[in-house]
Amino acid sequence: MEITDRQADAPLAKMLKVTGNTTSDVEDIMIGAKIRFLSETAGRPAMAFRFFTRLPNASNEHGLGKDVQDFGASVAVGKTVQSIRFVANVGFLILGNPVMLAAQDDLLSYNLSVARAVSPSAEFVGEFVGRANFANIVTPGAEDRGLFRFGARYTHGGVRLDGGVILGVTSRDPSFGVTGGLTWVFNAFKVP
Repeated sequence: MEITDRQADAPLAKMLKVTGNTTSDVEDIMIGAKIRFLSETAGRPAMAFRFFTRLPNASNEHGLGKDVQDFGASVAVGKTVQSIRFVANVGFLILGNPVMLAAQDDLLSYNLSVARAVSPSAEFVGEFVGRANFANIVTPGAEDRGLFRFGARYTHGGVRLDGGVILGVTSRDPSFGVTGGLTWVFNAFKVP
């Protein structure tokens, strides 16, 4: 990642071990699951509970990590109307505070996505994902964020590949980017 600006009085600036105008690191690993507790029917949407934790792999010495663990949970609601799938998520994030011991930030997280099937295995997708911090004092890494994502998805069996373009909404978000993903879907157990 290219460094375009430095501020000596920024939080954790004294910990940086970066020389030159670029830095790199392995991004934080996220581990989680989504558990469906209501299947979709003609008259009702599907509903699921989603939770995850973000492990602090990216170091703050490279300027790309916070060295704190985060947690999030949300409820997802999804409904298919003909060939269009709508999914909404709302939940909370608990973000570790990197500048104060034993402190955290609590944020609202939200998401809305639309997927339009163009064949039995391919879809065009669009999504808005964001978070809001209602605290009086916002610590580094817990700012309001928002992203638009547009792309395509291909599914074969239980494997799903996706790729797209990202457009940032706030000054903290990247103005433009690309994204890709691999998802493996399986049924761990059946809900009666």
